[in-house]
Amino acid sequence: MVNVTSAASVSVLTYHNDIARTGRNTNETVLTLANVNSNNFGMLFSYAVDGYVYAQPLVLANVTIPGKGVHNVLYVATEHDSVYAFDADSNAGSNAAPLWLVSFINPSAGITSVPNGNIQCDDLVAEIGITSTPVIDPVGGTIYVVAKTAEVVGGVTNYLHRLHALDLTTGVEKLGGPVVVQGSVLGTGIDTDGSGHASFGSFLQLNRMALLLNNGVVYFGCGSHCDINPYHGWLFGFNAQTLATNGIFNATPNGERAGIWASGCGPACDANGNLYVSTGNGTFDPVNSNYGDTLLKLSISNSLVVTDYFTPYNEQSLETNDNDLDSGGVVLLPDEAGS
Repeated sequence: MVNVTSAASVSVLTYHNDIARTGRNTNETVLTLANVNSNNFGMLFSYAVDGYVYAQPLVLANVTIPGKGVHNVLYVATEHDSVYAFDADSNAGSNAAPLWLVSFINPSAGITSVPNGNIQCDDLVAEIGITSTPVIDPVGGTIYVVAKTAEVVGGVTNYLHRLHALDLTTGVEKLGGPVVVQGSVLGTGIDTDGSGHASFGSFLQLNRMALLLNNGVVYFGCGSHCDINPYHGWLFGFNAQTLATNGIFNATPNGERAGIWASGCGPACDANGNLYVSTGNGTFDPVNSNYGDTLLKLSISNSLVVTDYFTPYNEQSLETNDNDLDSGGVVLLPDEAGS
């Protein structure tokens, strides 16, 4: 169930409103201490959806929906691998139904969301589909979504993450999408192939981290379900127009774990395009490019390369006690008046 508490006139295109992840709405002109109270502030209406909603719903104002006029649109993604477009202002009349609905599963063809029992982990129940917050490109007219599916081929179940690029007005796949999320880096750590490569293992990996769109590239990170080995922390970049892989970063290529998940927050990005993410429990050995429980600054000028990092003094304690530094996201503090 998605509850709507205020009419939409300001677009929310990404997790926490901006790429610094401040959560600020600097365009707010309606809400005040006087009108936000139990007498006149609360739920206006609700929509039913087909699965749990872990992803932050997004809003785009003044969208022309073919055959349905202009709407402020609420975009909602579910763990049942569905994306809904709803009218953000009213569920009355024709707006009671979605403006459009897209599903990434096809049970008759053996394609479903992932039953959490298959992975033996209860971090998500009862199914795993779309967990991360999508991102909207209003100029290109696209919403980017990462979905996980289970697909049975010849009696064998394959687990895949795909990056989808959907038309904001219709939900139709565009830009040649979807593309399978895959890749490898040089490394000798856990789950390597014996030839010096660590590859993305889609079965245990989880894209919890929200998507980021910046300078024509879509970025997102991955950790694992319930810290089940073997896994690494991954950060991917995809060209927003071609969906070609733009960059791949592994937080522990010569070690293990260090998931990049951030409790759903997305990578933070500064004015120069540098990305900031933190990692969870895992090998800490920066000489060998392993960055468990560490805050990372990554340059995008040459793929994704660590240019600076900070590791807490108690990293070993964090590692031993499963106290992920990456239990929360990174926020880039805005400039403030004064010294």
